[in-house]
Amino acid sequence: MNKDVLLDKFKKNVVRFGIGATIFVVALILKIVVGIFTDILVVYAGIRLFGVLSALTTILLLVGIAACAGTLAILLISRAELRKQEVIESADSNAGPVLKVKGKLDPVQIRNSLITEGDKWLSVVSPANPKEAAEMDVALKSVKETMAQMDDYQLRLKNLLDSNGADALRDTEEVLDGVEQHICRNVRKLLNIMTVSSPNTQNDLDVVELTAKNCADDNNRLLQTTKEFIVAVTEFLNSQGDSGSGINEVEVYKNALTTQIEEGGIYS
Repeated sequence: MNKDVLLDKFKKNVVRFGIGATIFVVALILKIVVGIFTDILVVYAGIRLFGVLSALTTILLLVGIAACAGTLAILLISRAELRKQEVIESADSNAGPVLKVKGKLDPVQIRNSLITEGDKWLSVVSPANPKEAAEMDVALKSVKETMAQMDDYQLRLKNLLDSNGADALRDTEEVLDGVEQHICRNVRKLLNIMTVSSPNTQNDLDVVELTAKNCADDNNRLLQTTKEFIVAVTEFLNSQGDSGSGINEVEVYKNALTTQIEEGGIYS
């Protein structure tokens, strides 16, 4: 709810509290009056009527207390809500631009973007410089192949774990997810450079081609360790988990992949 709605709600609760407080005050006054004139009421109205009046004023006083307390609680809550909204709106009005942090990269989208951007570059370069276009095509295909290889490794590991019912090793899939994200970040850097560069400029062509080669090289280094990691998982499963050294080897490769992810990457 916005501030205007909360303010209107607060005003209505103020009125309700006023009514509740009025009921309480009137009931209290009546109760006091009955108490003061107890003797007179008993003498002139009788003990029975006095009892009725006393009971009625007591009930009315209890109702007044409940009404006053209830409306006061509601009033305080609505006041707190209004104050909270005022703080939020004040913070929003003084805040700078909101920076959006991109989350997990979509490998399919990254691959499709690379294909689209690569085709666009090659369509411009090929007519003017077929040799340069061929070299760039090789470099870009190498990058695409690393993404395809990553998909293959992920599928192999999944099938391996599924066929062995190795739920205890499902965290190894998370390791490969980390590898995939690293590869995607490399490719995104390449895409960013292609986006701001021109296929009509030789210097830009050289930069993009070099970046693509660096991207493929870094990805392949990580993929080689990934392959060895999957082999270690396979050997551990083949040993039926009896070999302590087997699981240790899995951990070694897991740590190696983590280190490569942290220290690797392209920064052209």
